[in-house]
Amino acid sequence: MKKRLLALSLLITQIFSAQNSSQHTNPLIETKDHTPTFQESIVSPAIKADRLFDFSTKVEITAQSPGDKIYYMTIDANDVNKKKKFTAYKKPFTISRTTQVQAYAERKREKSSVTIANFNRRPNYWDINTLSKADPQYTTTGKLALIDGIRGDVDWKKGDWQAYLGQNFEAVIDFQSPQEITRISSTYLQDNKARILMPKKVEYYASINAKDFILLDTIDNDIDPKDEKIQTKDFTIEILPTEARYLKVKAYYYGKTPGWQQKKGGETYIFVDEISVQ
Repeated sequence: MKKRLLALSLLITQIFSAQNSSQHTNPLIETKDHTPTFQESIVSPAIKADRLFDFSTKVEITAQSPGDKIYYMTIDANDVNKKKKFTAYKKPFTISRTTQVQAYAERKREKSSVTIANFNRRPNYWDINTLSKADPQYTTTGKLALIDGIRGDVDWKKGDWQAYLGQNFEAVIDFQSPQEITRISSTYLQDNKARILMPKKVEYYASINAKDFILLDTIDNDIDPKDEKIQTKDFTIEILPTEARYLKVKAYYYGKTPGWQQKKGGETYIFVDEISVQ
């Protein structure tokens, strides 16, 4: 009798052990019933057009995944007091003024983050000749970037600035015809940890024939090169109405890296962006 009870007890124990073992060793049951499924994240669309244009430019918006629907919205100077809404994108469109384009992708009611792109119509049709050689790493979109009306961000790594290493910055603007000017400004950046320092001074000259230039004014820098704040400064002058076809801007670089800097003896940069004239 005892042997039968012992055998029965062993049999029951084996059955329970087998059931427990099957529950822990069959992951398909658990995965199928309890593991949630996640939809692949939706990538924001790409917006393509000329960053700087003369009269108009075509804007094309492309989804990163086939089948995603795209919705977009445009904002320009005429939309200041308007309530704008996103609309379905169907085909490329044309803009003829400075415009911000926003767009997102949608798939099964899930939306991507919004892509924002700015496209600028040239504020003038001047030409500019830079007499200094820009550092190849920091030429932004070319010489016209200095007079395109787009101001560089204090985050200079975005690439909106032109850099000149170990030399003065000098450029001549051609207005194409004589203009009456009363105000001139050019903007510079300082980040002394990156050897980018304000110019010692900036000079402005005017000319009618591009040969004989008259000094209009000189502005000395008043920002301490030891100031570690990343900052910009407008070197601005206001003058009596003066007629000129050509304007020369000359900024004098700081010189060798100051002795208190970690990298001693190296050259410093001038970072310049926007030159504006009124």
